[in-house]
Order: sequence, then C-alpha cells, then structure tokens
Amino acid sequence: MGVLAASFLTAAAQSVMPDGAVKQVGRLACGLILFLAMVRPLLGMDYSALSQIIRDYQGELSAQQEVLEETGKELTEDIIAEETDAYIQDMTEELGVDCQIVVEWSWEGETPTPVRAIVTGALSDGDRAALTEALVRDFGLEREQIVYEEPADKEEA
Repeated sequence: MGVLAASFLTAAAQSVMPDGAVKQVGRLACGLILFLAMVRPLLGMDYSALSQIIRDYQGELSAQQEVLEETGKELTEDIIAEETDAYIQDMTEELGVDCQIVVEWSWEGETPTPVRAIVTGALSDGDRAALTEALVRDFGLEREQIVYEEPADKEEA
C-alpha cells in the first residue's frame, strides 16, 4: 500500500512541476521517495521469524524428498518384480519346466541386487541343473543363493 501511495504521490507531483532544473530535482526526490517506500518493509522485517520459516520449509522439503525417494524405490521394486516374473515365466517355458521362482532383492545404495531365488516345483536333477545355470547366468546369483523347495501338496503326502 505504501509503494502504491508513494507512486500516486510522485506521479501527481511530477505532473505539476515546471520544466527545467526544478523538474530534474523533483524527479530525483520522487525516485528517493519510491525507493524508501519499497525498502521500508524490508527494514521492519522480523528476520528471526523469517529464518524459522526457512528452517521449517527445509524440514518439510527434506521429509517430502524422503517420501519421494521411498516412492521411487517402491515403484522400481514393482517394475523389477513384474519384469522378473515375465522373464522367469519365459525362461521356464523355454526350458519346459513347471515351477515357480521367486527372486528376492536387496538394495545396495541406489541399485537393487538379487540375493536369493526360491524355486518351488517337482523338478528332476536335469531341470534343476538347467534352472541353476540360467539363474546364475541371467541374475548373477551364486549357486548357494538358489533354494529348491518341493510343492506344499507333495510334502503333505
């Protein structure tokens, strides 16, 4: 409001000033009045409250960044799970093996890494060997990280 009032006042004053040196001095005075009208709110500002607002904002920003990173990580895990499932289904069909494979992942920094594969199904030794080779080759697992389990209905019999 102060800047607006100063603008109207200086505009009115400049319109009634006579040409020449008086008008030049008047312009300088009007410019100073406008400058002071703009700077005055800054001089009266409570900088401690402003710094607290900035700290609060930084805290909220940090919390939102953590939420976004976690959401990104969850989305990446979902994509990896979908792609892995599709790849495993193609791989088992190609090998002619009837089983289910679950790959467990661990995050090492920004990179998800497969840590274990659980294979469930009634498989022959040849099927197990072929699956083991494929999992070692395609997922970078060690042989000790591949666990074979019999189907639940066969264990009950």
